[in-house]
Amino acid sequence: MKKMILTRKRIENLVLIIIGSVLYAISVNVFTLPNDLAEGGLTGFSLILFYLIDIPPSYTIFIVNIFILAIGYKFLDKRTLYYTLIANGIISVMLLAVSGYAFIPETTLLAPIGSGIFMGAGIGLIMLGHGTTAGSDIIAKLMEKYLGINIPTGLLMIDVFIVLPSAFIIGAENAFLTLINLYIQSKVIDFVLEGLNPRKSFFIISKKHVDIAEAIENQLGRGITILDGRGYYTKEKKDILYIIISRREVLPIKRIVEAIDPNAFMTISHVQEVTGEGFSYLAQEVQAERITEAEEEWITD
Repeated sequence: MKKMILTRKRIENLVLIIIGSVLYAISVNVFTLPNDLAEGGLTGFSLILFYLIDIPPSYTIFIVNIFILAIGYKFLDKRTLYYTLIANGIISVMLLAVSGYAFIPETTLLAPIGSGIFMGAGIGLIMLGHGTTAGSDIIAKLMEKYLGINIPTGLLMIDVFIVLPSAFIIGAENAFLTLINLYIQSKVIDFVLEGLNPRKSFFIISKKHVDIAEAIENQLGRGITILDGRGYYTKEKKDILYIIISRREVLPIKRIVEAIDPNAFMTISHVQEVTGEGFSYLAQEVQAERITEAEEEWITD
């Protein structure tokens, strides 16, 4: 007989999904609907139906999500699928529960700002709980997996295609405010998923790499990795400096490099996550616990 085993991590995921669903419902019922704004993805589609034929969004979201999950379940791992089903049910319930409240500000921009913050935080927390809100979230996950487009950008792209037609229903001004809402959403999702201090990586190629490395270590205290490289055309061997830093250290390092070697070749890239000594070190027992939890199935014998 199969049974569900709840670990501490799974309980944490469920709590994140519940909190995220409440924020999601607040965004729709308190900020979006009362101010005649639109949304992106499936929520935007459900709002269009509400404005046209007065069908409650909670019903539309639940029913259409079931169809989307039935089609896209093959692209989700078992854990994400179960959490998404849970999130879908909770969101529908919360949309019914969190009703009767409206925030209609005198300052027009406050409505899309509030909607964007609550919706972005809600979706971000649901994703942190290993779930999705289905709909465009599933498409965004596929875009990340197969096209290399990060989730916030993918959601924004999908949402724009939904919002533009809604301008004929809610008007051009509200459609423009909705785009502001969606932009804020994408940034808040990015913030929730990546944390307060996103990292950057530097690749630096310079004949004065030793001087640059010493200056960075002495002034910023950052560890540096030296990689062996070779130019394709010249066949010349080169030492490449590789550094992971916080965002606030980008400008100091650029100034150090430019001061020592103005001709140095530099690339700066965004880093999704960093763990390890010097950043967010995980003890061996914590690493083992995470590996075990990742390998566990939601349904066990």
